[in-house]
Amino acid sequence: MALNRAATQRVDFDFAQLYPAAADVETLLAQVDDLKRCLDSFRPFEPTQIANLEQALSVAYTYESNRIEGNTLTLQETTLILEKGVTIGGKSLREHLEVTGHAQAFDYVRQILQGETEFSDWVLRNIHQLVLGGVDRQNAGVYRSIDVAISGSRHEPPPSYLVPERMEAYFAEYRRARPSQHPALLAADLHEQLVAIHPFVDGNGRTARLVMNLVLLRAGYPLANLSGEQSQRLAYYDALETAHLTGNRQPFRVFVLQAVKQAAMWYLQRISTIEDSTKGVYFFQRIAPYLP
Repeated sequence: MALNRAATQRVDFDFAQLYPAAADVETLLAQVDDLKRCLDSFRPFEPTQIANLEQALSVAYTYESNRIEGNTLTLQETTLILEKGVTIGGKSLREHLEVTGHAQAFDYVRQILQGETEFSDWVLRNIHQLVLGGVDRQNAGVYRSIDVAISGSRHEPPPSYLVPERMEAYFAEYRRARPSQHPALLAADLHEQLVAIHPFVDGNGRTARLVMNLVLLRAGYPLANLSGEQSQRLAYYDALETAHLTGNRQPFRVFVLQAVKQAAMWYLQRISTIEDSTKGVYFFQRIAPYLP
């Protein structure tokens, strides 16, 4: 089928036609990898456009990650704090510091991605130090020395004296799995296991989501921005609880893969409007049979 590229770039394409809803790991992996190939067909991205998209996404990511943990600042308020440096009346200092700390931690992750630094205990502690540093300097970047409970969960994290041993095993498993495991599955498993160990007094969820995205972004996949909307937050916690209590990681892997899929489609909806006939060839070939 011959494809009018200019016309195609103006089409509001329904991605569900090509990538229908799925709830199994195998189908989602195939969809995510095909979407990544679509994204790769637009590389190198136009610098100004991608910078604007990533700025918007980074603010939304900080907003959603903090929202999952109960932060009440709105997206607009989060944007004003990060881009204008304003203080929001009626909101606590802690909530402001959670926003700036998470943004700094995400900036650090992006810096890591510019070089060859591998994910390690040192990198993890640095991420956590930035996440929690403004709120609790004493415990930022430090493995807990007390036992903790996860509110609303039946899972019991290991006692504090086992945390160093569990974290050593955590990084050993990462090094073992990294060469052969699909990056999206590796990212999901690192996220789930870090939350299960709960190595820090606070900030474990935000840190785990940053670790997940460090792995995804390094492998060329888009950032998975997990929603803090109530139903999605409950689904997130339910999938983690299933993994922690039964050892079945599949529901959480599905949850993460669905987020990666949504992120890839979000990017494609925006970058596919670039007027450059040399880019996006694979993407436009894929959607051509579904166009009127």
